Amino acid sequence: MYEKRNEYDFTIETLNSVKSKLDEKLAAKLKSKRVFLAIDGFIDSLYSLIKSRKTAEDYKKFSTIKEFADRLYTIAGSSGNIELHLKKKTSGGFVPNNGKALSSLGVNLFLFGALGIPETKNVFSSLINKSNVDICSIANPGKTIGLEFSDGKIMLSDFKGLFEISWDTIQSRIKSDNLIKEIEHSDAIGFGYWSLNSSMTKIWKKFNKEVFPSLSNLNKKFFFIDLADVKKRSSSDILEMLDVVKNLEDQIPVLMSLNDQEAIDISKTIDDVPSIDPKKEKFKGFINAGNDINNKLNLSYLVIHSPHFATISLKNNEGHYWITEGYTAHPSFTVSAGDHFLSGVVAGLLGRLTPQEAILVGNALTAIFVRIGRSPRFSELAQFISKYIHYIDQDDPQFP
Repeated sequence: MYEKRNEYDFTIETLNSVKSKLDEKLAAKLKSKRVFLAIDGFIDSLYSLIKSRKTAEDYKKFSTIKEFADRLYTIAGSSGNIELHLKKKTSGGFVPNNGKALSSLGVNLFLFGALGIPETKNVFSSLINKSNVDICSIANPGKTIGLEFSDGKIMLSDFKGLFEISWDTIQSRIKSDNLIKEIEHSDAIGFGYWSLNSSMTKIWKKFNKEVFPSLSNLNKKFFFIDLADVKKRSSSDILEMLDVVKNLEDQIPVLMSLNDQEAIDISKTIDDVPSIDPKKEKFKGFINAGNDINNKLNLSYLVIHSPHFATISLKNNEGHYWITEGYTAHPSFTVSAGDHFLSGVVAGLLGRLTPQEAILVGNALTAIFVRIGRSPRFSELAQFISKYIHYIDQDDPQFP
């Protein structure tokens, strides 16, 4: 029997309402929608790390980040060797990951990212060859080595190709009229990852000043963003970016998605926002966190997500909701889990689900992904949600 975690927990009510909406009408509605995704692209190599090995078949992996960190600590001042076990090589980054997740649900896409110059890289072929995907590549992709553990991931990235991306690059790759046309025909505009591109704040300013005023239907769209790990950016950079985002909200509804760690960092940066204490039991430090942050930003949607829960806080204190996740301590894949969550939320909002229903769909999409390692189809999303409480009650790493 599921018990509410806190006063904002609407898991059961939302689950009951969303089940009745996951039908052919919703699937058809998603197929009628179009999303503009910008502005990156990566080639990801995903690895497990080997802790010990007896034979080619008999070995143990590092299970947790702490376990790996302890090993590194013991070899400090000397040297050591860590064996990599390649799980897969794939396309990655905000544009490809959200592209795979949304296109698998039937949504039409325009990918505006770093997918290869002068030709797109082969690693993106399975995505760009889809009938519901159009592309405009503006730079070469970055490269990431993803180290995956049961309790998280470590991303080691080379951003060389992405350093080319600026407002000037955008103008040189696509005519202003064509850019405006693509966004005019899109129902949502997504940008990520802010922290990895020092030009992103300027690019958003330019969009707000030079692109959005030329659009006729901004109030019918929404602008969604993923900041990524903000630790490498200064407080002044973060505050400037947040001011720009608040200015964007004046023209178009904004959805900002933060994972639990990003939410902690943002809460420490904004004055008069209580810092999130992640050590409180039962995630009590996060219960009001989204409300606290959005009271300062006043965005249409402020989302915080973790492997255990998601919250969504609405503009003008019009609602704050908590939905529990179908967590597993034994994920098969973790890199791109956050992107799949965000795509689920975006799909829910495109399908005119309520905000709380949208984050439940986000929870389900990422819960499936960490179990099977690929973007689920609409039928699989419905299948998981039909057993949602099972995955809350039991740590079941298997799907279906």
